[in-house]
Amino acid sequence: MAVLREKFIHTDNTGFNYHWKGDVKAGDTVILRFPPVTANKRGVNDIGWQIDGDAALYATASPNPAADDALWQEIHDYEDINKCASGVKFVGSGGVSRCLVRIILN
Repeated sequence: MAVLREKFIHTDNTGFNYHWKGDVKAGDTVILRFPPVTANKRGVNDIGWQIDGDAALYATASPNPAADDALWQEIHDYEDINKCASGVKFVGSGGVSRCLVRIILN
C-alpha cells in the first residue's frame, strides 16, 4: 500500500485557484493538504471533486493531514466537503481511478 503526499497546483496566476488530478491505484492512498491560508487568502470558498472509478474520498480538519492520528470523514456522492477541512485523501479500492479536486480560496 503506497501513501503518496501530493501538492495542489495553481490553475492560473491569481493564486486563489488550486487543483490536483491524478490516478489512484487499488490499495494506494493519496493525501492532499490544502494550501495555507494567509492574509490575502482568508479561507476556502468552494471545493469540487470528481472520481472516475472505485476510489473513496475523505476529508479532515486535522492541522496535519499526514499525521497518523488525523481523523477522517468519508465524503459520499452529492455531499459537500466542509470548508474548514485542512486536507483530503483518496483511497483506491479497485483498478485505477482518475481523481480530481479543485479549491477556490477567497
